[in-house]
Amino acid sequence: PVPQINWRRTDGLPFPSKIKLRKSNGMIEIPNFQQEDAGLYECITENSRGKNIARGRLTYYAKPHWVQTIKDVEVAVEDTLYWDCRASGKPKPSYRWLKNGEQLAIEGRIQIENGALTISNLNLTDSGRYQCIAENKHGVISSSAELRVVASAPDFSKSPMRRLIQVQIGSTVDFECKPKAFPKAKCSWKKGGEQLHENER
Repeated sequence: PVPQINWRRTDGLPFPSKIKLRKSNGMIEIPNFQQEDAGLYECITENSRGKNIARGRLTYYAKPHWVQTIKDVEVAVEDTLYWDCRASGKPKPSYRWLKNGEQLAIEGRIQIENGALTISNLNLTDSGRYQCIAENKHGVISSSAELRVVASAPDFSKSPMRRLIQVQIGSTVDFECKPKAFPKAKCSWKKGGEQLHENER
């Protein structure tokens, strides 16, 4: 006789309401397939003469998709650059880095870990166009950005000190020393040519 047909998941999880059975349960339809729908499915057929089960595995995959991309950055010479490049995907994407279109060589100052690029003790030759590439067997995506390594001597032109500050005896006075400098400048103070040293005042 014509068998009865039923479906189930091998892991015992119930079917979500979106799943539809068609053609006297002979066809299962899963709209908007998601990762949680993946797994082993069983089709159970039974009539008065016996029972049989057919099994099939549904596998979820996804091409890489950016979670975090890199953006143009300006960093001082001798500082450290940290660029985090992250993508989702199934299977998990692997990463490659290029500099000016060529494979970036990993050496002492340059390290790559899980898509993150670190370059320590930056110098002017590190400037350039960098590209992070994420890929799995279903797709390849890339994100690019410019690194500009800057170096300059201390410059007070945009933050000059006031030439005259009048204050009342017993009050507090603040002087700011904020030159533009790459790398960051070390500051010291003199009064009348003599080095100032920190004390309780």
